[in-house]
Amino acid sequence: MLWEKTLIGSLLGLAATSAARIVATDEVPLIGPAFLTNFDPSNSTSIAHAKSKFPGLVDGLFSSGELNKTDLTFHIDIFSAATNRSIYNYSHVGEDAKKVLTTGSFDDQTISRVGSVSKLYTAYAIIAKAGIEVFSHPVTKYLPELASNSSSNSSSSPLKKIRWEEITVGALASHQAGSGGGADFLLKYANPEDPADYKTEDLFTFFRDEKAPVIAPWRNALYSDGGYTILGQVLARLAGKNTIAEAMQEILFDALDMDSTSTKAPKGADLNVADRSTIDKKSAWGLDAQIVASSGGVYTNAADLRTMGLSILNSEILTQATTSEWMKPRSGTGSLVELVGAPWEISRLEIPVTPGSNRTRISDLYTKAGGNGDYTAILGLSPDHGIGFSILIAGSTATPARWPLRRILGETFIPAAEIAVAENAKRNLAGTFVDKRTPSTNLTLTVDKGRPGLGLKSVWVNGTSYSAPHQRLYPAGLSSISTSLSSLYRTKGALSLAHRAAAPEPPMKPRAAVEGGQGGLFDNSFTWMNLDFAGPYDEFILDLVDGRLVSVQFPITGAVFKRVH
Repeated sequence: MLWEKTLIGSLLGLAATSAARIVATDEVPLIGPAFLTNFDPSNSTSIAHAKSKFPGLVDGLFSSGELNKTDLTFHIDIFSAATNRSIYNYSHVGEDAKKVLTTGSFDDQTISRVGSVSKLYTAYAIIAKAGIEVFSHPVTKYLPELASNSSSNSSSSPLKKIRWEEITVGALASHQAGSGGGADFLLKYANPEDPADYKTEDLFTFFRDEKAPVIAPWRNALYSDGGYTILGQVLARLAGKNTIAEAMQEILFDALDMDSTSTKAPKGADLNVADRSTIDKKSAWGLDAQIVASSGGVYTNAADLRTMGLSILNSEILTQATTSEWMKPRSGTGSLVELVGAPWEISRLEIPVTPGSNRTRISDLYTKAGGNGDYTAILGLSPDHGIGFSILIAGSTATPARWPLRRILGETFIPAAEIAVAENAKRNLAGTFVDKRTPSTNLTLTVDKGRPGLGLKSVWVNGTSYSAPHQRLYPAGLSSISTSLSSLYRTKGALSLAHRAAAPEPPMKPRAAVEGGQGGLFDNSFTWMNLDFAGPYDEFILDLVDGRLVSVQFPITGAVFKRVH
């Protein structure tokens, strides 16, 4: 029953349309994880429920006709940064798809196409090579061939030509350059003798002299295949390579040992691939125009997608600060729950704050979807929970199939992960702690239904109370042992993790109407403005051993509270 109640809380907007059941929590918690993630989620009851429930949800999609059971073959993988391995996978092979698979099955070693998930590789490689500060540089710094459309050029109308001197690498990466699509370039400059052969000089000519801007720079985020085609050339220049493939190979594929990832269809004996060209002459398999590889040309399998996703969650290539900066929204959209990153497609989810609660908090899910005709894919990462997932699909109906699969995966496993962290907090973090060196010095932490984060029920130091109504503790993302994000998912050994106590100003104001509250247009919440306002009175350090909280430091007083139960 608990699981069923939690599943009611749809992650894709139910809270906004069903205020009687789902209401945003009054605390307005800090964005980010509500509880620590230093535990193995695969052992949790909620994840076990999700695993048992998922096959039936897939069958429901087949029965309803949302998925074509005979046409499609797909593989789903869910992985954890706490274990650095898969915690669940699911495969389906339709009757019409059996000849597509060279090994007869679709597992995490089967290579497929990922379409625009390739854009994520491009942005990742650019940042890894040049640092995220490259996002502020004008594109013409690296591609001077695009210059000459400045305002001083009287023949360059801002209605007819893109002024590349005003476009930054970051504008392209976050779809805010107004650069539009690339299909018109591919059609105009196609080589009848070799459909995959395109010249970079033609690309520069087209986007400099022939491509009209779709929208003014930075006005809106508008999805841009053309922008990521240009970014591929930026990547090659940054890496000092002749091709995008060489740059990606050196910066990402080799660095992460992703041996099954490439920008061309794999060839050779003993392949494990999903090759639909064997049954469909119009298949996208093997259509490899390298000039657009940075926008949609990558081939890979679930194992390598897992490797890449974990490398981001654990900040293996980038620094912790750079990873965290990259995984932030860079634009909004016309939807309250869909944001845009570089090139992240960010779903702002409303999830129950504790098992069975109708009170919700915000959690950002970072995804990238892609498709090459009869191949589609999605990679998703939830930093709040330290988990990620990949979906690889092949079939003539692959394009629409990715969305219902994303829906049931997200609505099943993200709430399960949130329940898992709350259950772990109740088991390993909550309790009573005392400082035996001084009298009347104790602290009590709780996990409370319908309230986010650890409850700071009481804090006494030498008989003086330091607690306040509605005070909640949230992880600050700071670890004693490392600046790597991997320390935030570490399950073994001793480490200390910073927390901050946040509390809305009393009395708490009602949430805005759009969030299911009784307020109006504005939230009138200022919780995030008040941390450390009068000094570090809100700082607490949690000391863990093998994932269990053993003591709590209150630095401003020098008190160290040790667990008594």
